[in-house]
Amino acid sequence: MADTNTIDDLLEDYATTPVPQNKTHNGWRIGMVNGGLAFAVPGLITGLEIGSALGLEQSIYAFLIGGFILSVLGTITGYVGMKNRLSSCMTMKFVFGLQGANIVSLAFVLSLLGWYGVNINLFSEVAAQFSMQLFDYAPPIWTFDIAASIMITLTTLWGFRFIERVSSLFVPILFLLVAYMLYQSLGYVVKDTPSSVGLTGIDFTFGEAVSAVVGSFIVSVVLMPDFSRFAAKPKDTVIASFLPFMFISNFVYIAAAIAGLAVVNSDILVVMLTLGLGVFAFVLLIASSAVTNVVNLYSAALGFNAIKPHWSEWKIIIVGGVLGAVMASLNLLDNFTGFIFSLSILFSPVAAIYIVDFFFIQQQKIYQVEHLNQIAAFNFQALVAWVGGIGFAMMANKGWLILTGIEVCDAMLITAPLYLVIKKLMATKKPQNSTLSL
Repeated sequence: MADTNTIDDLLEDYATTPVPQNKTHNGWRIGMVNGGLAFAVPGLITGLEIGSALGLEQSIYAFLIGGFILSVLGTITGYVGMKNRLSSCMTMKFVFGLQGANIVSLAFVLSLLGWYGVNINLFSEVAAQFSMQLFDYAPPIWTFDIAASIMITLTTLWGFRFIERVSSLFVPILFLLVAYMLYQSLGYVVKDTPSSVGLTGIDFTFGEAVSAVVGSFIVSVVLMPDFSRFAAKPKDTVIASFLPFMFISNFVYIAAAIAGLAVVNSDILVVMLTLGLGVFAFVLLIASSAVTNVVNLYSAALGFNAIKPHWSEWKIIIVGGVLGAVMASLNLLDNFTGFIFSLSILFSPVAAIYIVDFFFIQQQKIYQVEHLNQIAAFNFQALVAWVGGIGFAMMANKGWLILTGIEVCDAMLITAPLYLVIKKLMATKKPQNSTLSL
């Protein structure tokens, strides 16, 4: 029993309790965690696809607009986390109700494990090609899946502090490799002409391109409190949001777009090898997939810990690593575009709801963990607004109802006032205790 307590103390990451002030970090260090995600292979692929679909000039506008939207949203959701010092899944208990939050948290856990599976797929495929190039032999893909999952699980066990250190170490290295790819691209003629459009076989309108940029990081924005609860001051949430979503990610997107247009190819590994990165191409893709998955598994563990708070976090991480390896066997990478769009319309309304709840319903009063047992099982107003936002986003995608032409923005613009109006209307009829006014 003593050994278990020692492990729990060592790996304590405040999954269900507020983060103490003396455990906080500055915004630059927190921003580097999501900064590492910007270098993930899906980000490079997104830059390649949008660049080839829109051309360089229009794609840069799409990257900047999408990055600005993400940065503003991340700052707001991050502020909620900084003020309450609670993980996003614990925050949702106050917003969606004790049982209602479990529905949302479970959806997040499954989506994060899905991302985990996607990145394991990428990691294993690149590692197998690397092994073949070095030794003219590659073991079965499933052996790479298992080895990668074990490595990532062990890394995640050390919690936020270790993740932050690993990200701070890898981000500068990954930055240099992407910068070198960009430098090599400048030696080619960038074909920003109609003949270069459509290399990927995917057609994007400008609005869809912005949606893709926003959708690629919307889960990180909604889960921003998982990291911003460690922020020391409000300004740190601004830095932690704008650094990865506006600056680092846009650097990666633009570099990838230029590289793809220069080489006239949409396969990221082929592009890197053509531009002379050689072994560093494999290192970049493998390292970025690993760093990304550490963050995915960490957030998934926090989510499940909020559902089952009596479970030890380190045990949940191990189980999550096993389930993530199982998700890798589903080959979600084959349906990557549909996967990203589904996440964007599913979770952007969640951010709108808990922003409205904290700023307008609670009027920035801190959620108190000791009052958690006074929260109702379900906040049906929040759940109705969530479903309404998802439904509107789906209709917007079909072209039936359009506000901005960007599905995730439409979803949030509908969800936020819908939740506020329903909440106010219900409050005039009878007292509500689905969220606690303190």
